[in-house]
Amino acid sequence: MKKILKNKKATAGLIMLIFFALLAIVGPIFVTDDPLSVGSVPLERMPLAHVSDAPGWYRSFLGNPDYTNNIYLANEANFNTAEGVGKWQNSSTSSGITFTWNPDEEVNYNLPPLSPDIKKGCLEINFTSAGNATLTLPFNYPYAIPPTEFGTEFFYAIQTQTQTIENGGLGNLTLYAYFVRESAGGNVTYPANLGLPLINTNTTFQLVPYYQICSLNSELVQHYGGPIQMLRSMFQIPGPYVLQFVIQFEGNATASGNPVVLLSNINSLLYGNTFGLLGSDDLGRDLFTQLVAGTRISFILGIVTAIMSVGIGLIVGLVAGYIGGGVDEVLMRINDMLLVIPTLPLMIVLVFVLGQSLINLILVIGLLGWMGFARTVRSAILSLKERSFIEAVRSSGGGKFYIIRKHLIPNVFPLVYITLAMSVPGAIVTEAALSFLGLGPQDVMSWGRILAEFEDSGQVATGAFTTWYWTIPPGVCIALLSLSFILIGFALDEILNPRLRER
Repeated sequence: MKKILKNKKATAGLIMLIFFALLAIVGPIFVTDDPLSVGSVPLERMPLAHVSDAPGWYRSFLGNPDYTNNIYLANEANFNTAEGVGKWQNSSTSSGITFTWNPDEEVNYNLPPLSPDIKKGCLEINFTSAGNATLTLPFNYPYAIPPTEFGTEFFYAIQTQTQTIENGGLGNLTLYAYFVRESAGGNVTYPANLGLPLINTNTTFQLVPYYQICSLNSELVQHYGGPIQMLRSMFQIPGPYVLQFVIQFEGNATASGNPVVLLSNINSLLYGNTFGLLGSDDLGRDLFTQLVAGTRISFILGIVTAIMSVGIGLIVGLVAGYIGGGVDEVLMRINDMLLVIPTLPLMIVLVFVLGQSLINLILVIGLLGWMGFARTVRSAILSLKERSFIEAVRSSGGGKFYIIRKHLIPNVFPLVYITLAMSVPGAIVTEAALSFLGLGPQDVMSWGRILAEFEDSGQVATGAFTTWYWTIPPGVCIALLSLSFILIGFALDEILNPRLRER
């Protein structure tokens, strides 16, 4: 280890390798978005970002007022504690309607992909008479330009003392959602008394546990003429605003079974045009999350395939070189046959037949990467087995397996170390090439897949440097991680190779 640390190439390689190892191990702690699926843990089905966002630091670093950040209005309103309900203390109700925190009920219906940490607790709204239950949440919108999009989602359940209602329409529940702008001339309500129906039935209060309001709702688009016009109308100026929910009950509460609405997991987000450390892709997924996920995949794929190919090459080379004869002839002809077949087309065919998964890609790259090392080991064994110390061991009664295990393998192990270090970059680059061709693993996110999805997004026409935060980081990571193993391999060669060591 001291010799390795004294070597400048090895030191530089280790520093880069440690950086990527920390990114792979510690990075997931700082990311929350799913690198593959649109959606995330804190915001359920809503993506964390708008599509094709620039990095979140663009606004402060460039000082450009045209860049806006996300504004989270209610991304923690799970109501699993009384404090969560307290965020909505500005609520008002008609007489005969009560708000209480219910710590025992869980409004969670396991509609994928739900967060696994949704806990019990909800806001219980009890209608003992007809009227409106109003929930308000004030917030400040600081930007002079409107958000790119907005999304609001929540979970709810409707309970009654009697599940079925007599025919004739004894009760209707309707939800209205508004943004209210506070101004000196009076409050302006958006979307202009346009109600979004929560549930409206005259036969039964049926369960509809999930609802999402976004700027693409057909009712809103029809009312305003489009999502852009709607957002411009809502957020004309910066200042104080209010997010408001109104649940309206019309009918005979007693005859309807005294309806109770359970409300929980309210998430509301105004999307800006910047997000995170590296922005978002064309599906609104966090690019930094994808970069971190790709680091883990590159480590796993590179190291496992290198161990597999070096292990196969070591066994084949040892057996062919030491046993010789017909065994050597058969193994080397198989080796030569695989060497002359073009590797990339063969890999493309095998991946296409086996399927695009990480395991299949590891198997394909590992099983097609041992031939060169097998010939190197065979050459070394052919030289070693004629040495005098091998003849002495053989004369002393040492068997074939004893000689291989105790004398031949230790003498070729420097080759193993060097080849392992040099094989990892080849596996990483091969995966990136296959992914860029659309044949990479589809069950994980890798650096090559990030580049492939940029290619498929249609943004290539704008140039790679226009959205550099999507293209440059994965390319640089592939180059630097490969370079780190190459430098370590060169350093090991200088340290372990007797000719280079004497020089």
